[in-house]
Amino acid sequence: MRYTSRGMRRRRNTDKWEVTLSHKDPVTGERVTSYHTVEAKTERQAEKKRDELIMELERKGAAAGSKLLVTEFLDMFLEYKEKAAVVELSTIRGYRHEAKLVCKYVGDVKLSDLHIAEVNEFMAGMTADGYSPKSVAGCFRLLKQALKWAVAQDMLTKNPCDFCKPPKRVKTPINTLNRADRTRMLQLARAAGTQPLALAIELALTTGMRRGEICALRWSDLGDDCTITVNHAFGLKDGGFYLKAPKTDSSVRTIPLTGRIYDVLCAMRKDSLRILADFGVRYADPFILGTQESDSRPYNPQLLGKEFAAFCKMNGFDCTFHDLRHTFATMMIASGTDVRTVASYLGHANVAMTLNTYADVDPDAKRAAVSKVEDAFDVDMSSIVNEAMGEEEPAAVGVTFTVEQLEVMLAMARRAEGAM
Repeated sequence: MRYTSRGMRRRRNTDKWEVTLSHKDPVTGERVTSYHTVEAKTERQAEKKRDELIMELERKGAAAGSKLLVTEFLDMFLEYKEKAAVVELSTIRGYRHEAKLVCKYVGDVKLSDLHIAEVNEFMAGMTADGYSPKSVAGCFRLLKQALKWAVAQDMLTKNPCDFCKPPKRVKTPINTLNRADRTRMLQLARAAGTQPLALAIELALTTGMRRGEICALRWSDLGDDCTITVNHAFGLKDGGFYLKAPKTDSSVRTIPLTGRIYDVLCAMRKDSLRILADFGVRYADPFILGTQESDSRPYNPQLLGKEFAAFCKMNGFDCTFHDLRHTFATMMIASGTDVRTVASYLGHANVAMTLNTYADVDPDAKRAAVSKVEDAFDVDMSSIVNEAMGEEEPAAVGVTFTVEQLEVMLAMARRAEGAM
């Protein structure tokens, strides 16, 4: 950040000098004029003070000569992010929520006055108000990212967040349905026939697809080899949902279907083609769970979440729709399925992500794994049997010594006692 002197004049009958400086705004590119006051008895001293002032302002960055508040700066940063299209609109929506929380604590602080103490106080304030470590850490990461951009734009010379540490994130246990509950839920969904909610539940329980991926499925995604391909998903932005590419490159995947759900979908596709033909409508690849017309309207993911919440309340389930994805992954790992296969079902970028998320499998599966330990030995591991005596009942287990061994042990104990 370069400052240029545009003039200097002494105020009448005082030792105060008014210094006019200008610099180029790194964000807008416009020339900005600022006015400062220095004290000096002579013009030469005033020029020296002016030069020192310029050096100090250039060291601090553009924010030093600006009244820009943190709330205004974050708006500027998010606008840049959105226009640059470097992140998804759904991510921008999450950023705006986090920025609102940050501004609740430090929004009225000038950007130039935001130091390490203010950052630590804002995190302490969120924690004291009951926000979880995960929420505090998310807000901190957004602020750190924004201030890093400010440094790159010469608005700041250092990022105070580099010297702060957010609270340690506590890993929240995932919520999954046990065998009885997931079986009952699947039975209830199948009893509802081909209702969109029922099909969405069965697809989530048997494939692990995300809510937005299920709602974005089209008939062209249904293969002839009992598979379905995830090519799109719905993301949530300000103002509603939008169709987008899946979360990551690995999220574009082909998933095998169970025979029952595949037969149901094939029958539904056949009916859809027949209905469209009867009405003389050209086939336009409708959404599977949406309206069957040329201009197909999808099953709104937000509506799916609300209807599923009502379904759970009516039937005594305690879970969200996303928990069905967790349930699928957990039951697959618990059944002994290779982790790499589970990761490909879920569309995870790597196997480590799957392991980190689902390391703690179903407790019943852990107990069942003992049988694999027993199978590794060619002896009976189920009970302790005195084979030499031929007893059927378990014998007491202990350590026995001969009389000679006991006498030696007593003698050693007496010698040790005398030495003390």
